[in-house]
Amino acid sequence: MVGRDFTFQHQAPKPSREDIVLSVSGLGRAGAFEDVSFDLARGERLLILGLNGAGKTSLIRLITRITGPDEGVVLFRGEPLSPRHLIRMGYLPEERGLYKRMTVRRLLRYYGQLKGKTLKDVDPVINTWLERFQLAAWAEKKVEALSKGMAQKTQFISAIVSTPRLLILDEPFSGLDPVNAEAL
Repeated sequence: MVGRDFTFQHQAPKPSREDIVLSVSGLGRAGAFEDVSFDLARGERLLILGLNGAGKTSLIRLITRITGPDEGVVLFRGEPLSPRHLIRMGYLPEERGLYKRMTVRRLLRYYGQLKGKTLKDVDPVINTWLERFQLAAWAEKKVEALSKGMAQKTQFISAIVSTPRLLILDEPFSGLDPVNAEAL
């Protein structure tokens, strides 16, 4: 148990220093949690479980630099986390952040370009995931026409379109039926 009301599910041998992608040490936020520490190596998955209001999203917001910690350090590949590292992260927030008047394809290309990728880089990723999620027929439609589940799948693609080194998902199954949750 760490913090107040959330736990980590992380079972892996101690990674070598060069394999560590994310290192969190003594991270704290007043009123939310204190002294959170872990290392996450390439290829590992970390699951943070807890009750509503336990501080899971607050922790994610600290790791993604949306907010700052009261104490502690976050390292990305051994360096203090800075804005330049954010282009190597993919983030699926709990709240949707989609531009409703853009088409699905244009939106996904835009997010890829924000992360420094070219259309040549992102178009194959976009096409693969649109097919996988059965959204290809919606690629040229505006985001505002999507159902909640379709919007969640589009938001997921936006998080991975740049093939990030670190992928952070906050409530990734929100709005998805069991079939689409399995596809994700």
